[in-house]
Amino acid sequence: MQVYMFGFAASMTDSVCVMTELQPVEVYLQSNGFLVDRSLYSLQLNNQLVNKKKLSENLTCAVFFDKNKSKAEKRYQKVRKRYRENSDLMLQILGGDEFMFQPEEWVEPEEIIENTEQTAITEKKKGKKRKGKK
Repeated sequence: MQVYMFGFAASMTDSVCVMTELQPVEVYLQSNGFLVDRSLYSLQLNNQLVNKKKLSENLTCAVFFDKNKSKAEKRYQKVRKRYRENSDLMLQILGGDEFMFQPEEWVEPEEIIENTEQTAITEKKKGKKRKGKK
């Protein structure tokens, strides 16, 4: 499902705050509207800022999203205004040419459990073979 998302990052030890532009992203939503693997999107932003922008590793990153573009735009403007008006902080906007959220691949939990169980069985069999060779 497509949502409209933007990211925000701030550090308690720095006066710089960073926001991404609002961008459409293909995501997986739970039936209650909760973003699946939401932490991975904030991690994408954190990695970009720490590794490429060389900002502090003590960043707190968050993502905001909505299925409705106008609601997402309204929230974007509200957050942007709050931090632009604060004279103690410097707000930087990351353009789409600097950062774009990448869709995360979602795997059904049952598949993970099956793969983990299969790996455990395989490892157990390997362990038995090794013991017999000694």
